[in-house]
Amino acid sequence: MGKVVPANITKPETFILESLDQDDEAATRLDGKVLYDVLKLHGKNPQYYYFRTQRELVEFAKMFRESGYRYLHLSCHGSPEVVRYTFGESTYEEFARLFDKKLHNRRLFVSGCNLGNRNFAEALFQTNGGMYSVTAPIKKVHFDQSISFWSAFYYMMHAWDSSTMKKRRLTQVLNQLSTIFEMPLAHYFKNTGKAAAVDEQIFNAKRENLNIVKAKGTVLPGENET
Repeated sequence: MGKVVPANITKPETFILESLDQDDEAATRLDGKVLYDVLKLHGKNPQYYYFRTQRELVEFAKMFRESGYRYLHLSCHGSPEVVRYTFGESTYEEFARLFDKKLHNRRLFVSGCNLGNRNFAEALFQTNGGMYSVTAPIKKVHFDQSISFWSAFYYMMHAWDSSTMKKRRLTQVLNQLSTIFEMPLAHYFKNTGKAAAVDEQIFNAKRENLNIVKAKGTVLPGENET
């Protein structure tokens, strides 16, 4: 293994980890794998790994840090207390310890029911004070809903700027897509204006979220600037 690059040197790419139940496996309801294929079609270089146990996740967490990738996408099942795998589960605190100091200068996106809650986010920020953000669904989500949402999310973020994810753009996209796909989300980040307290943004399915005025001087892909 080569030398691990410093935490502040990252690549704007997505590292996907997935662990679902045996019924999902049998039905090939693998939204993380679908997302991997979509990102490849977008010209990105994602990495995808499927795991079934917490013991495997320990090794994949190390691989994620060694990759230097900036975005970790986790596809799994969850509850208000635990993160679930094919075989087994982790409490929020256990999960956070697995990623101790591995999420600095990175974002975590979760496709997992009920994991958009403050307890999950604060457990992660306890072990990764320099993490940019955690974004996850507040309620139960469905396979077709999830793959549609996240495929659209990464398209809209990368089409605007393939090198970074700015907070203003994140807010616009999460507002719009939570309404279009009727998927309430929670987004957590350290607020430098509040002594680095963990702040919460809730994105609900509200029709007015579609009426967001674009920033001056910016255009969507394919549009002409006016």
